[in-house]
Amino acid sequence: MDVFNKYVGQAFDGRYKIEKTVGVGGMAVVFEATDLQTGKKVAVKMLKETNSQDTSAIKRFVYESKAIAMLNHPNIVKIYDISVKGENKYIVMELIKGITLKEYITQKGKLDWRETAIFVEQILSALDHAHNMGVIHRDIKPQNIMLLEGGMVKVMDFGIAKIPKGETLTMADKAIGTVYYLSPEQATSKKIDNRADIYAVGIMMYQMVTGQLPFVADQPIAVIYKQLNEVAVNPSRIVPTIPVGFEQIIMTAIEKNPDDRYGTAAQMLRQLKRIQNDPTAVFVKKQQAKKSNTAEIVIKKTSRTSPYDDEPQVKKPAKPNENNVGSGRPLANNKKKNQGKPKRGSNGGMPLWAAVVIFVFFLALAIVGIVLIINSVMKTSTIQQFANSFTEAAAHFKTLI
Repeated sequence: MDVFNKYVGQAFDGRYKIEKTVGVGGMAVVFEATDLQTGKKVAVKMLKETNSQDTSAIKRFVYESKAIAMLNHPNIVKIYDISVKGENKYIVMELIKGITLKEYITQKGKLDWRETAIFVEQILSALDHAHNMGVIHRDIKPQNIMLLEGGMVKVMDFGIAKIPKGETLTMADKAIGTVYYLSPEQATSKKIDNRADIYAVGIMMYQMVTGQLPFVADQPIAVIYKQLNEVAVNPSRIVPTIPVGFEQIIMTAIEKNPDDRYGTAAQMLRQLKRIQNDPTAVFVKKQQAKKSNTAEIVIKKTSRTSPYDDEPQVKKPAKPNENNVGSGRPLANNKKKNQGKPKRGSNGGMPLWAAVVIFVFFLALAIVGIVLIINSVMKTSTIQQFANSFTEAAAHFKTLI
């Protein structure tokens, strides 16, 4: 950093007094400075002298300033000013005191899944805001994520961001994104959208909880080949304690086909919050709709068996009044309780209406019998015979009833 000490004490454009060097990157150096007009501490990101005449590097500066100027979110670094016309080309930004996510991962080796979720939740919130404003970052990686005291996250470096109605960057510009986090569609120069950022977040999550990247090789082109053709090893094979649902979120985010990923950062954020509230939740993917660019997964309360395990899943039987209610099917328990009991309409009992019909039928037969008896009595013309016949008919009718 000694080479940049010559700038300390200078006031860029008579306003931003350089106090000290705080960071050096491949294309730029970052100073802590004081805004002489407001007295506020700021960060000044200046192009290195070797890049100050590079039109591509200058274009990145302009893109970054335009992209961040459109955004206003607590998890996105703020930009205050830009100057690319003078000898020193720089961007004035919010001063952030912390370390990069890359430095933090290097220090810790790997992160607990809950700590990872806290950081990623803020990143997704920032990206959701950016995407809603039509800004795609396209260079999400741990180097571009700052961690502040207290665990707050700041997303920075929108240098190759895609902005509304902005000029399409060349493949060389796109390739600036580190290949380890580059989505397959970016690597093959296909049209991209916000799902490219989601892919990069998924790769970061994988790295954070396992301590290693899913696709590594000696040469960048070999890494890209793996990004396009290989499937990542499940994180749970490296860290078995990772919740099933958390692993599912990672694996959905890094699907090769963008249509199989989350459609929006908000969808992924919802699932992440659900796992934080209930680490035992397991997800089941919705059937992909032809006209929908979403791979949102829904919660299924089931066993802890992972759909990514080699062992087959065993489904637990449904509890009474849980899955069968309202299905039109009798509950198994009710069926057992009713066994041995006569049902209405079966041989075990006679409905009232059936008894009435039978009674009326036999009553009619009895009346017909009486009429026949009376007719017989009239033919004999004897009262005694009529009385005897009536008595017999009455006795017969009584037996019928």
